[in-house]
Amino acid sequence: MKEFSLKELAEGLNTGKWTSRDLVKMYLDEINKYDVAGPKLNAIAEINPDAYKLADLLDKERSISGPRSVLHGIPIVIKDNINTGDLMHTTASSYALKNYKAPEDAFIVQKLRDAGMIILAKTNLSEFAYFMSFDDMPSGYGSLNGQVRSPYSDKIDPLGSSTGSAVAVASNFSPVSIGTETNGSLTAPAQNNSIVSIKPTLGLISRTGIIPISHLQDTAGPMSRTVEDSAILLEYLVGKDPKDKATSAIPKKTFHFSKTYNKSIGKLTVAFLKYSNVKYTKEEVAIFEEARALLKPLVLNVVNIELELPELENHVTLIYDFKHDLNNYFKTYKEHVKIKSLKELIEFNKENKERCLKYGQSIFEAAEKTSGTLEEKEYLKARSKLLQRANKFTELLVENNIDVLVIPRRTSHAPVAGNPVITVPAKALKDDLPISLFFIAKKFDDELCIRVAYHYEQLTKYRLKPNLEAR
Repeated sequence: MKEFSLKELAEGLNTGKWTSRDLVKMYLDEINKYDVAGPKLNAIAEINPDAYKLADLLDKERSISGPRSVLHGIPIVIKDNINTGDLMHTTASSYALKNYKAPEDAFIVQKLRDAGMIILAKTNLSEFAYFMSFDDMPSGYGSLNGQVRSPYSDKIDPLGSSTGSAVAVASNFSPVSIGTETNGSLTAPAQNNSIVSIKPTLGLISRTGIIPISHLQDTAGPMSRTVEDSAILLEYLVGKDPKDKATSAIPKKTFHFSKTYNKSIGKLTVAFLKYSNVKYTKEEVAIFEEARALLKPLVLNVVNIELELPELENHVTLIYDFKHDLNNYFKTYKEHVKIKSLKELIEFNKENKERCLKYGQSIFEAAEKTSGTLEEKEYLKARSKLLQRANKFTELLVENNIDVLVIPRRTSHAPVAGNPVITVPAKALKDDLPISLFFIAKKFDDELCIRVAYHYEQLTKYRLKPNLEAR
């Protein structure tokens, strides 16, 4: 099936080329063909039983009053750690939450519905967003639905925790999806599935109603096949939420990502950063040099920076955050979820160890040993030291008057510090070694990041559609 952009889908709906019901059928046919049968990629956790009903209602609304937005009547899939107050479950791919139905939509899900999108399905993820065990649990595995597979090759790790969301978009099961990230769970699966993702500035979009790891780092974000589509989707996710204090920092301006993604970058300074203590492959070096050569004529200045990459031990602080935040989530929805705490989750897994503890739960157990108050001196000291190191990128941007930083390998700096990151395929994936470039900016400079990433993408257009028939 052809891959359509959001604008192409919207134009087809506006001209009557197809209806929203047609689109639901089109994408469900692809899911049934390649995710349920065929190569059985296992990206989809659950189909929305109301998908056709919603499509019909939105088709009728369009005929009477016109579209709510460019997204009206277009299907989307979302990661199954995000609440949907409908007939679908919210499980974090955990057998322990197999029967849990959230009583309300997450804040961002309501925004998607307000824009007229159809929540087509929930996607599988690495169980509890890949924060369950240190003991070699593979990316994309969950005790509820098993292993997500790459659409390109079984030799490629689908990576990160937003595996199902990435694979669904790469495989054309949906034009766009929503994933979440704490430390690499948008950027990593985007790279390994040769798609685009935007990890927005921390606080640009609400986290209310999302099963957490850390309120200091968690964010949802769009995944798509193009920068344009991610930019359009991101615009409809932005908004202050009184239940999420981080969103109070959103600047008092309107973000028009759908209108600014392709603006000139002629007044911007872009820096290309390499690490002196990292050994790059010849292919990575060639890709990086090509990107610099391609963007140099388009920007005001190009800066080359080399520095030693400091080690960031993020898991040390996340273990403390996890118990505090997960227990708060369970407390919020205690009338609807069987599991009431991290302790009860650990015990459930022990009681169902053959199903639930294939790879252990060492992270859960380490987190349970903390107080859950976030007041330990060792935690506060570790978080302060971590943030100081992670802010290195922001310091570089500010001190050198840099607008956007380009790096050839993903690091933890931006997710720990809260900077926006955009992932763009940097090669045609004809082998088993996917490579992307990562574009980083100062907090709430997501727009600048998007613009530079878009121009790079348009100059290269490296992404190749996976051959699912061959899989």
